[in-house]
Amino acid sequence: MARSRLKTLAAALALAACAPAAGEETLTLVSSWNRQINFSQHAQHYIDAVNERGRGVVQIEFIGGPEVIPQRQLFYALRRGVIDMALGGITYYLGLLPEGDAIFASNIDPMQARASGALEALQPYWKKRANAHLIGWMQSGIGISIYLARRPEFTPDGMPDLRGLKLRTSPSNRELLYAFGARPVQIALRETYTALQRGIVDGLAFTSVGLADLGVEEFVRYRIDPEVLNLSICLQINLDRWNALSDEARHILTDEATRYAVEANQWFRELRIREYAELAETGFQSVPAPDPEAFRDLAHQVVWERMRKRAPDSVEALKPLFYPQSDEAARVEGRPVLNEP
Repeated sequence: MARSRLKTLAAALALAACAPAAGEETLTLVSSWNRQINFSQHAQHYIDAVNERGRGVVQIEFIGGPEVIPQRQLFYALRRGVIDMALGGITYYLGLLPEGDAIFASNIDPMQARASGALEALQPYWKKRANAHLIGWMQSGIGISIYLARRPEFTPDGMPDLRGLKLRTSPSNRELLYAFGARPVQIALRETYTALQRGIVDGLAFTSVGLADLGVEEFVRYRIDPEVLNLSICLQINLDRWNALSDEARHILTDEATRYAVEANQWFRELRIREYAELAETGFQSVPAPDPEAFRDLAHQVVWERMRKRAPDSVEALKPLFYPQSDEAARVEGRPVLNEP
């Protein structure tokens, strides 16, 4: 299997390198997801924009997803220069880049992050830990939802009471589920249907769009609202490759990423509205948390606390930029404060 993937990658790289225009750079890109998944599909808008504007200067060749490089090896392939660019959810690579949690736990959007200098503040971490340059926080506008087979209950303080429940999740949501008493179960997304069918899990923590793509609505009938945290899909390029590009090529890649972030944010927000309406028509139920703001705040603080344990100095530098809310205000409103014992 590994040999087959390497042959596929080698063939794709050879194809991408064929007959470029004089002076034109072609960059290979691999995604965490296959071409049919929303994140990869919509990112093609960015690729097309770069390729149109960058004729004779820079082109992007999207060569595939996990069938080329397994998701959990993607950042390591980028760091070694096996590929030029990687599109992925940063929270999958917390072992390599704990600072990715700053985006996941942020209460700002990509446009604000770029304008305020917050994105630029991440560059030293990408450079040191991943040998990469962060081109942009590309996709946002949605968060994480908790989906359940039975109607959820809540504790007296308004938090979800998930004690005794087993929920499928990615590594990025483990601490959040523990905070509500659930038992996180890490299985491949493609195995979620079977796990629900057999009663191995009682629900899942998943993005607030895309549930219908899993085909699990017959087992999952409830969603705790509001969604929490922030979609953190970023595009990065191998640092050596970035440094070798012309100024014009770097400008095109960055400028189009800035434009695309606005488009993607709006598109994912609108997609969520459509999918929520479609689910409601099937009898799917939204169950609002009694205290939605406290629910959201706790989710953010759980992730900031995780980052503090792994990279305390980074939290001190990044939290004021990505979570611009004073600790004093949090104390007055009775919300958790990260630095308190």
